[in-house]
Amino acid sequence: MNFRRGLALLGAAVAAVGVLAVAQPVNAEPKGSSSPNAAGSAAAPAAVVVAGRGAAADKTTAREGGVSLLHLDGACNQYSDGTGDLCLWWFQNYTGSRADFYFADSNLNDNVFITAGSGQGSPVGNLSESDWNYDLIYGARVCTGINGAGTCGTVPPGSGGNFNSTYRNNVESFTWV
Repeated sequence: MNFRRGLALLGAAVAAVGVLAVAQPVNAEPKGSSSPNAAGSAAAPAAVVVAGRGAAADKTTAREGGVSLLHLDGACNQYSDGTGDLCLWWFQNYTGSRADFYFADSNLNDNVFITAGSGQGSPVGNLSESDWNYDLIYGARVCTGINGAGTCGTVPPGSGGNFNSTYRNNVESFTWV
């Protein structure tokens, strides 16, 4: 009798999970997920590999204490020590103008897309549609408000993609985590 009761409970649990899975839209973020990127983004864009070491100790600050010459240079740099830039693009699939950040930035509204292409010269805040984290050590926590406010999600090291609907044209700040 206990065996039958156990099977009945197991069957009810499996049925409940099935109902929950069917109720969730295909492109929905799982509850508690922190990824700001949508599934099915284009392949990773190539990095500019830079020998030597970036200013990793300064990485968690928001540009105080000086900046690397390679910060905001338009190239998506990846350093031999594993640190790298967060790159943001004007359009999806890494197209249009690009902005790169080695140091965290609490207000992307005062930065502009700097490479040639659609969006060049436009503010980065609230106008990015795709991203790639070239850092292999730190995640990039992007937020929909300045100073880390609003909805936040983390782009894991060495990954990125097209922003999902929550973040597309809605990112205003980021920090390294």
